[in-house]
Amino acid sequence: MDPFFYLILLAGAIAGASCSLLGVYIVGLRLPFVGIFVSHTAMAGTVYSYLLGLNPVLGATVISAVTAMSLAAIRPGRSRIDPNVAMAILFSLMLGLTFLGIGLIQGSRSEILGLLWGSILFVRRENVVIIAAAAAVFVLFAMLFNKELKALLFSRSIASATGVHETFVYAMFLALCGVILAVNLPLIGGLMIFSLITNPAAAAYQICRGHRAIVVVSVGFGVVSTAGGFIVSYYLNLPTGACIVLASTLLYALSAGYRAVSGRRD
Repeated sequence: MDPFFYLILLAGAIAGASCSLLGVYIVGLRLPFVGIFVSHTAMAGTVYSYLLGLNPVLGATVISAVTAMSLAAIRPGRSRIDPNVAMAILFSLMLGLTFLGIGLIQGSRSEILGLLWGSILFVRRENVVIIAAAAAVFVLFAMLFNKELKALLFSRSIASATGVHETFVYAMFLALCGVILAVNLPLIGGLMIFSLITNPAAAAYQICRGHRAIVVVSVGFGVVSTAGGFIVSYYLNLPTGACIVLASTLLYALSAGYRAVSGRRD
């Protein structure tokens, strides 16, 4: 294998690990639309930053973080609309804005359309530094607010009643969701990144009991999905993004099968 591909493997491993760690909390909160909504917000931010002549990554990161933080205002039990329904509506809004922006671009749209599928094969060292820095910030946040995040996973309402500053922690978590997804979007693609958020974490929840075990296994599954998908695509000459998605889905299928065979019911 060409030594250049080691950089691709490193970028894929970091992206898979950070998105899968994010997925532990998104899946645990039962808010799968957070991932898909924020990723498409990042796509819209990139498109309109491109139209306005701004830095696409910076624009997408700021817009994603601010928009994601606004979701903290949707409080369970105090709103007439379910959070997932609200995010589905917002997702459709962002999808419409994204394709409207693409339609307004004059000339070649290949660079913007590449956001749908990602371009991990064209990763550069500065990309790796950015996604690694974002991942490190999220890991630090998860360590500092470990107890608060666990309380949120149990119940936002109970967390608030027990004195946890759940609105602040939840808003910061959502902001970091926006940052992680925005910086990884150009590499993984808007249509692919959702699988790295959901599938490894869902697989870990199938076979693990404790929170720490779920985190470790989910991160491991994320790395295996990206690295394994890339290696398969390299040797079989197949689309990289599709192989990554299929690898993560296969891991979930195997985990669900193991759970069924082992007879676990918890």
